[in-house]
Amino acid sequence: MSFTSITFAAFCLAVLALYWLVQHKTWQNLILVAASYVFYGWIHPWYLILLGLSTLADYFLASGMSRFRERARIYLTFSLVLNLGVLAFFKYYNFFNDTLAARLGWFGLDTDVLLVSLVLPAGLSFYTLKKLSYILDVSRGTLKPSENLVDFALYVSFFPQIISGPIDRPQKLFPQIEAARRWQADFFTSAWPLILMGIFKKVVVADTIKSIVDRIFSLQTPSKLMVLAAALGFTLQILADFSAYTDISRGIARLFGFATSENFRTPYLSLTPSEFWNRWHITLSNFLRDYIFFPLRRALLRKRTLPSWLVNVLPPLVTMFVSGLWHGAGWTYLAWGLYYGFLIVAYQSAGIQGEWKLSGRLKTLGAWLLMFSLIVFGWLLFRAPSLAWVGKVLFQFPLVTTSQDFIIVLVVLSMAGAYSLPLLLKLLLGRYLPENSWGHAVYYALITLAIIIYTNSSNPDFIYFQF
Repeated sequence: MSFTSITFAAFCLAVLALYWLVQHKTWQNLILVAASYVFYGWIHPWYLILLGLSTLADYFLASGMSRFRERARIYLTFSLVLNLGVLAFFKYYNFFNDTLAARLGWFGLDTDVLLVSLVLPAGLSFYTLKKLSYILDVSRGTLKPSENLVDFALYVSFFPQIISGPIDRPQKLFPQIEAARRWQADFFTSAWPLILMGIFKKVVVADTIKSIVDRIFSLQTPSKLMVLAAALGFTLQILADFSAYTDISRGIARLFGFATSENFRTPYLSLTPSEFWNRWHITLSNFLRDYIFFPLRRALLRKRTLPSWLVNVLPPLVTMFVSGLWHGAGWTYLAWGLYYGFLIVAYQSAGIQGEWKLSGRLKTLGAWLLMFSLIVFGWLLFRAPSLAWVGKVLFQFPLVTTSQDFIIVLVVLSMAGAYSLPLLLKLLLGRYLPENSWGHAVYYALITLAIIIYTNSSNPDFIYFQF
């Protein structure tokens, strides 16, 4: 059930009506859990088995961890093995299976048994991280385990978030889940602009530029110029697509009285890799920072025999490698993760950390152009069909094949520029005009018209559904 479909709109309206007719928090939470399970199992009901069983397992393991502190490490280990094992199995089975089948085929061995593909359950990567943050915080003693199974099930399965986040931490969601909620007009006035902007980004911007970007990346021997144009197009597409999902998710959650996390803050204006990851997919970045980067760095600092350069280099490399692993089973994702790890190390080695404060507009422009170029190359790695294809682009494919290359590049760049303008205008309106001004009203009226015009040509799937 896609956020941009008529089916979802009808489903959401029905749930909202029933939810706000009920005045008691317990019944509201039950309605949301039921709605979340209907939403999640709409296409593939078998997903619900995995979701339900893993939710029950972590609920009782966290409870046991709190009640029997002497066995807490055993409960934690079991939960980590269960969650990470399930995620690794579904996410990497096909990758290793196909690789093994290819190797056995070299020796003429039968591989029919191996050629069985598994479908990755939607949202598994996202709700697994939510459960891991819950279980890890309980093990640290910074969070009390929930005593209410319905509340915990809602935290895990909340339908605006379950497919592609944001990956809200228990400290943010549980107080809202456990609190009484009454309808306020502000819920609608704050939700509607988010939902409308999200639909616009998805239907008008991301899906329009997707068609030509996909065609270039499917070519066997495109020119370097065409690949550069496709990488620039994908840079716009993935931001518009993923931030669109987050906007709609936050807007829908707001209609139910929940305030969820912002996931993007103008990431392409970053001047350093660290700043980029503080602005891009913020809730994932925070998870990686708090549960991988900092613990690993603290563990290395305790080993006083290690050289300081290793203490500085390993945490960002390992953290970004895990980010690549989380995104998918493929050498391109691993290379993309390590690429950002090395970028962070390189900038830190040059004495540049976090946000880079520069004096002078020319220096700032130069730093931005460098970082933006590095971001575009990163998205080329991320979107490429294979690392071999990237290698050919860099070292074999010609700079220009025919004169038609220039026409295609102009089309892609014109589309990217044209569809970036409404997003830049929204940024300027938000910075210089109050939300209730006439300028915002005119803007939302125009993007509503654009949504109506473009709706029939839209692709309902969001990019991050595959992760």
